[in-house]
Amino acid sequence: MTEGAGPGTVFKVTPGGALTIPYSFCAKIACADGSTPRGALSLGSDGNFYGTTYYGGTSNEGTVFRITPSGVLTTLHSFHGWDGRYPIGGVSQATNGAFYGTTTGGGSGGDGTIFRLSVANEE
Repeated sequence: MTEGAGPGTVFKVTPGGALTIPYSFCAKIACADGSTPRGALSLGSDGNFYGTTYYGGTSNEGTVFRITPSGVLTTLHSFHGWDGRYPIGGVSQATNGAFYGTTTGGGSGGDGTIFRLSVANEE
């Protein structure tokens, strides 16, 4: 993923060095797909990739998403402050199939959360 002045992209590089961009995030405020991805993508046990965006979603406080190898993105969760805001480190999949991550703000004390996201392929 890339970060900077724009909303960000998911990119793929082949072993031969060919670069493709299977997905570009929305540049508008509060886009459902999110914007400004931060952290690495995590390869899920289902063969899809999972990640977070710092902004976007229904409250513009970040999202958790799944993207297929062919570039089809699904927003799995939008943060709303009470459950955290501004995720920054990506997600990791546990042996039970759930994904875990952290946010830099929100939650009961306002200082961030550790979250767990169950997905359909969870065991």
